[in-house]
Amino acid sequence: MINYESCLSSYFSGFATIFMLHRVSPLGEGGIQPNENMKVTPEFLEKFIIDMRADGYSFISINRLHEIILNREIVFKQIVITLDDGYKDNFNIAYPIFKKYDVPFTVYITSSFPNGSAYLWWYALEDLLLKSSEIILGDGTLFPCKSYEEKLQAFFLVRKRIMSLPKVDFSIHIKNIFSKYCVDWESLCINYCMDWSEISEISKDEICTIGGHTINHLALNCLPFEDIKYEVLEGNRFIESKINKKVEHFAYPFGGRDVVGRREFDILKSFGLKTATTTRRGNIYLGHGRYLEALPRLMLTDSFLKHDIWKIRKKRIVVE
Repeated sequence: MINYESCLSSYFSGFATIFMLHRVSPLGEGGIQPNENMKVTPEFLEKFIIDMRADGYSFISINRLHEIILNREIVFKQIVITLDDGYKDNFNIAYPIFKKYDVPFTVYITSSFPNGSAYLWWYALEDLLLKSSEIILGDGTLFPCKSYEEKLQAFFLVRKRIMSLPKVDFSIHIKNIFSKYCVDWESLCINYCMDWSEISEISKDEICTIGGHTINHLALNCLPFEDIKYEVLEGNRFIESKINKKVEHFAYPFGGRDVVGRREFDILKSFGLKTATTTRRGNIYLGHGRYLEALPRLMLTDSFLKHDIWKIRKKRIVVE
């Protein structure tokens, strides 16, 4: 006999959580904090998988989540693992862990990363800060960075400036920021990002789903419709040409409440993808069948505590 009171309680508190990661890597000694915060350690990831399974959670694919929502199945304690961008350690470190424990995962690929044409300015900036006692931007603005505190402050100030750059002709603007230095942008991609052979290899494993994450990782709310269409659909087509599989899932670059909203959701919905994930915090409800283009996620970090899930579960997530 079904306990409907229990089922309704679980419905309103969510039945699944989509976790967002970027990198799985040992922490770098002396690295700039915002970049280090993109990582979880391999030890943490392995323990997280073991502990969550011990607590009765099941790890499922994004396709299985989509199926559950469409069919309105009554399930509980489901976890979906997603990784954004396509960093090399996703292949070298994370993939063997997921394989060992048979954990499905999704990697959202920004196609300019494996193409070697991305501007990984956060790593270019970190390299300059760690090697220098001061940095000078293209417009002559000087930032002292003798101490770690000064380096961190400079990182945040330059990041703020970069985030406010126009997204049209972004490559020109970012090159101007770093014009005082010889930055090898292609080498940064090679060092930090998976190449197409690695992406193709993991895509052949049934536990892996490859999703889209645009061509150039630009904030969509700053782009006109035709540019969004090009970034999303052409990015997906390029991935499809490399892995010989259809790309049916998407993650918004900069998917916070202040960056993507109803306009972007409606545009993504019109593209006919199965799901699109944001960085809005929350769990998944059966009601998200109406909002498959705006699914929330939780950031998984080394400081994550399991009871954070239940804090979020107590709140009904509403998409504007």
